[in-house]
Order: sequence, then C-alpha cells, then structure tokens
Amino acid sequence: MTDHLEGLDRLVVCSWDTTSCDAAAFDLACAEALAHDASLIVTCQRIEAVALAPCPLGCAASRTGRDAFRYLTALAAGLHSIALGEHEILGQVRRAADAAPPPLAAVFARAIAAARAFRKRHPSDADSGSLLRLALRRLPVPASLLIVGSGPTAAAVCRTARDLAIPQVTVVSRTAPAWLRGRASAWQPLDRLPALPPHDLAVVALGGDAPVLQPADLPAAAVLDLSTPRRTDPADPRVTDLRALRELAGFEGRAPLFAELDNDIDRVLAHWSEDAASPVGRFRRAVELRRRADLERIARRHPEIPRHVLETITRSLVAHILHEPSERLRALDPATASIVAAIFEPAEQP
Repeated sequence: MTDHLEGLDRLVVCSWDTTSCDAAAFDLACAEALAHDASLIVTCQRIEAVALAPCPLGCAASRTGRDAFRYLTALAAGLHSIALGEHEILGQVRRAADAAPPPLAAVFARAIAAARAFRKRHPSDADSGSLLRLALRRLPVPASLLIVGSGPTAAAVCRTARDLAIPQVTVVSRTAPAWLRGRASAWQPLDRLPALPPHDLAVVALGGDAPVLQPADLPAAAVLDLSTPRRTDPADPRVTDLRALRELAGFEGRAPLFAELDNDIDRVLAHWSEDAASPVGRFRRAVELRRRADLERIARRHPEIPRHVLETITRSLVAHILHEPSERLRALDPATASIVAAIFEPAEQP
C-alpha cells in the first residue's frame, strides 16, 4: 500500500500550557500563537497552533508529523482534558478545522474522525461543570454556592450544582445571563459581590478582561477558580485552581485509553494511505468534489447561513454516508472495486 498521507509529514502542532496562568503569561502565549500562520484552538487549559508549516518561533512544545496527528486526535477525544472526555473540546477542534484552509482542514477531518470513533465507544456527558464534581473530591459539598461569571463554564457549573441538589445557588455577573431562565432571585450584579452574605463555596469563571478578585471580594469559605487566565489572587489560601484539579484528575490512569485510541489512529492512517489512484481514494475524491460544488451552490442561495456552518454540516453528512460504503469497497477485489469507484467519477467531456 502506498504511503500517501498527504499533509501529514508537514503537520505541526505548537502548544502553550495556560492552566491557571496569570494574565501576562496568557497574553504572551496568545501573541506567540498568533505569530504562527495557523488555526488556533484556545481552551481553559491550553492554546494550540495547528499548521502545515514549520514553527516560526522554534517553540519548545512543538510536535510534528504523526506525533502531531496523534496529539491532535487525543485532544479532540478529550483525553488531555481535566474532565475526561469533556465534549466542549471536540467543538473547539471542529471550529478550528472550519477556519482552516482546505489542505489543513482535511488533516483535521481525519483526526476528528478517529476521535469520534473513540468517543462512540466511550460516551461521556462530561463538560466544564464536571470540574465542580472533581473539586468536591477535595472540598466538602457546599450548602451555598456563588457562581461568579455568565459564560458557558458558569452555565455548566450551574447545571451541575442543580444536579447535586445544592440548596442555595447564586450567580454573580455584570448582567443576568439568559440561561438563568427567569430565576432573577438567583442573580446578583457583580459590583455587589463583596457585600453578599458568606457562602460555603465560590466558583469563579470569568473572562480574561475581568478584574482579578482580591480575597475581600469573595465572601466564601472556599474558592474554585476555573478562569483562564486566573482571576483570583495566587496568595489566597482558599483557592483551588485548574492546576490543582489537574493533579486530581488521574492522568496516569488514562494510559489504556491512549493505547486504545492509538488503534483508531492506526486505522485512520491506514485508510489515509490509500492514494487517489486506489478505488476507495477515487470514490471518496469524486464525492468530495461533488460536496464542494454543492457547498458553493448552497452558499450562493443561502448567504444568511455562515459558511463554516455549511462546511461543518456537509462534511459531517458526507463522512457519515461514506463510512459504510468505503468499508465495503475495501473488501472487494481490486478489479470490482475499481469498476464501482468509476461509477461515481465525473464523465469525461468530449
């Protein structure tokens, strides 16, 4: 079988660990990532610059070729997340793929395909709210909880708090978030935070533009800071941050999962090595050309739909439809497979 893994040898993933870093370190990581001509993945734990080009800065945490592909796949599978299998990371990788140029998007698509196969066998409902459950291995379950923030992480923490039946939950933010669904009594404006009654636990999930909260700003016996960059005083002894949660996550116990994922990756790489001259390669290329043409037609007719949404929907649909036919085509003898593949190729123009 020809080793025709287009783009794989040029794949580079540069990484910055931003877990519980301060604003200066986070800004530096962002600046270095933006110096790469790359698609960026930004999470609460890391920044990744993914490209088909050499690293321009000589970053210490840089992976290339197959190592980069394996890392990218494990990232999408949620194996590098503090909350094992959390689903937000897959969406973040997909958004980076949608913004990537076609050659890089094709590499992303194969990594995502391997990650999805793994996730199908290991379904998980973990999200950033699962970080609260992890923290409660160390902290007592609170009777009263402050959630400082209004973004997706704060919303996930609020859902988890309800699942845990925490009696009193108060959300503090600049404006009342829509996901509170009319529970106005559960919301307080951010400028009133220092004057609120003491709570058992405060969870801080603020954006990088928010001020750093000083100890006197947080009326709570314990504090969990899920922000990146961190939004609490490093000297505050009450604070459990993401770095501390990472120590609780038990990454050393994930080795069997990484080994299992390697099997999915090996299958993807084996299929990838089928070059355009193979029946499966010709078949998939013909369908991809049709997908791209139809994508342009749909985009012209429906300019109100964002291009990245159309790209995601059509890629996902085609990948789902092609999976079983591709497997059956691989099982045929080469002569028959070639005839079947030719059915889908465009007719030659006279």
